[in-house]
This record gives sequence, structure tokens and C-alpha cells, in this order.
Amino acid sequence: MEMAREDLEELLRRLGGEIIDVGRPVKTVSQAVKATNSNPKQIIKSLLFISEKNPVLVIVDGVSRVDINKLAKVFGKVRLATPKEVEQITGFEVGAVPPVGVRVETVVDPKVLENKIVIGGGGRTDRLSRLDPEKIVEYQRAKVIDVRVK
Repeated sequence: MEMAREDLEELLRRLGGEIIDVGRPVKTVSQAVKATNSNPKQIIKSLLFISEKNPVLVIVDGVSRVDINKLAKVFGKVRLATPKEVEQITGFEVGAVPPVGVRVETVVDPKVLENKIVIGGGGRTDRLSRLDPEKIVEYQRAKVIDVRVK
């Protein structure tokens, strides 16, 4: 289930993206904006939720929050995964989870697709990934569902 970091770089390259080596830990959207000179809407968060049936990777833009009730309508009862569960299920620590290569059901909020390029987790907290969000949907076979708090 776990994915090696080199595989992530290779996967991103195949999808026309890249790894950005930041050289220091990036834990927040504002740190990612500063590190990449981008817009908060371009930053994406890959959040792992646990539903009644399966884990679900939810990808929203940096300015949005996930509406648990919207998610529950699709997946039944859901909760945010604990840091330990995130690491066990994805192989990555919280804050480093990439938007591709995580082999769980994936949901992408439509807001994410308003960008040509998005910046997300890069497998380690000192790295980010840069990618066309359409490629995330395609590769992860993600459902595009409005899951953000309005």
C-alpha cells in the first residue's frame, strides 16, 4: 500500500508535474504560499477521512474547509483520520500527503479544478508537489464533489 518517495517523483513526472524541494518544513497553507510564491487558492490540502466503509482522500483548495455533512451524504458517517491512521494508510505523515499515488477512494472539490496548476503535499514536509488538478482526478479516478463549507 505504501509508496516510495522516488515512485512519487516518477509518478508526478509522468503526470507532467514535479516535486518542489522547499528545503524547510512547510506545514501550513500560508507557508506553502510563501515558499512557492503562489496564491492560497492554488494550494491544495489532501485530507484523509475515515468513513464507515473505507478511507477517503479529500482534496480541497487552501482557502476551503471540508463540510463533514456533505461528505457524510456520500460516504455515511465520516471523521478525520488521526495522524497515526494517516501514516498507516497513506505511508505519509500529516502535511506531506500527496494528491496522487495514495491508493484510496478520492474526492476532489470542484474549486480545485479552477486552477491550471495546484501545489500540494510532496511526500515529505519539506517538499511540495506541483501538478495540473485534472491529472489528479484522472489518475486517482476521483469523484468531483462539492464538499467545502460555503
